[in-house]
Amino acid sequence: MAEERTEAGRNGSRGALAAFGALALVASVAGAAWWSGFVPDRTLVQPRLEEPAVGALLPLDSFIANLADEDGRRYLKATLQVEFFGARVPDEFNARVPQMRDLMLTLLTSKLFAEIRTPEGKAVLRDDIINRMNRALNKDVVKAVYFTEFIVQ
Repeated sequence: MAEERTEAGRNGSRGALAAFGALALVASVAGAAWWSGFVPDRTLVQPRLEEPAVGALLPLDSFIANLADEDGRRYLKATLQVEFFGARVPDEFNARVPQMRDLMLTLLTSKLFAEIRTPEGKAVLRDDIINRMNRALNKDVVKAVYFTEFIVQ
């Protein structure tokens, strides 16, 4: 009987060793699959706050400015709306509307008719407006500028 116990003990340890080896093989294959990207990470899905497709719009009063042409006879009348990244107009922008209007007037009076008469020139002007406003606020809050009226005479 003592011999049977040792034989059974050896067979039991061989089975446990085989089970451990199979478990190690499965774990290493699963780890390799995860490492190589075949198995996606399971992470908790964080709720995302979706930015609105169209941000808040703020219409500004019309601007009338003399252009920087040599003869000084041309002037520009422009009305625009400012679009923001968020769903509402930032408080810091509302508080600084006079400064934004001053930036606009200074920019408009520095332009020549030849610079703003083409669609490309208007696009450059839009970019200048956006950059100046965001620089004055020290952060990117202005997403776009839309001209609703643009008259040069």
